[in-house]
Amino acid sequence: MKFLVPVALVALSLAVTAGSAFAGGDAGPPLYPSAVNVQLVRTEALLQKATDYQDEGDAAKAVAALTATRSHLKKAWTAAKYIIEHAPPPVAADGGVAIRVKVPAKPKVVPKAKAHTSGGAVAGASPFADQYTTALGVLNLQHDVATTALGMLDTASGPLLSSVSTSLFYALNARDTAIAYIKKIQPPPVAADGGVPAHSSGGAVAGSWATVMPGVAPYIDDEVQQIEALRASTNLSPGRTTVLSKAELQDIDTGKTITQTWPPVVGG
Repeated sequence: MKFLVPVALVALSLAVTAGSAFAGGDAGPPLYPSAVNVQLVRTEALLQKATDYQDEGDAAKAVAALTATRSHLKKAWTAAKYIIEHAPPPVAADGGVAIRVKVPAKPKVVPKAKAHTSGGAVAGASPFADQYTTALGVLNLQHDVATTALGMLDTASGPLLSSVSTSLFYALNARDTAIAYIKKIQPPPVAADGGVPAHSSGGAVAGSWATVMPGVAPYIDDEVQQIEALRASTNLSPGRTTVLSKAELQDIDTGKTITQTWPPVVGG
């Protein structure tokens, strides 16, 4: 297990890089809280096993790996929700001064560390990723599961094809559930001087859903592109074509939700 952690973290850090730019974080792999990171590592390892077993012609073991993948993917989001619900209140930068936001009677605040005010490390702050980056890591993990399943679709058959389809839609549905949850619990925009929401003035607000969630949209676009490439390059059966069409429609709807709820930060 010790040997898997660095490899998986590198793979996940590549997926988070674009989102980190929105969040105003420093470059480099995020250090996820262990409750989440253990599940990220195990899910990525199981995805690799599933594709290896498929390539080796061992469909039964590939199905078992995908089944375990779905279990750990669920655990990853459960852990991320815990991190979100036990995080310090979000802050916004206003002339370099941190403004605490009162989150309406949601989670209990666990005063473990001071909140970041500018994306940089704060003296005494936790070295681990905040709730926004952590949630983004799980959203990107859901993307990894979906794209891996899409990559297995064309040559899978029988029980493996069923498991691939189940894993694909499990990931897409899990992401939609996560997005709906985040949309529900996010606090209103923080007002800057003059009563204007801080995120509408062209500057990115450090540590907020408004700056992190737009980073999810490119990954949805990537899935749609993968679906289109599969259609163009592979002679698929009607059943596989139906799976792709349903996944594409779900992706399009999810993309609309992201862009309408969290428009890209202008000037960020």
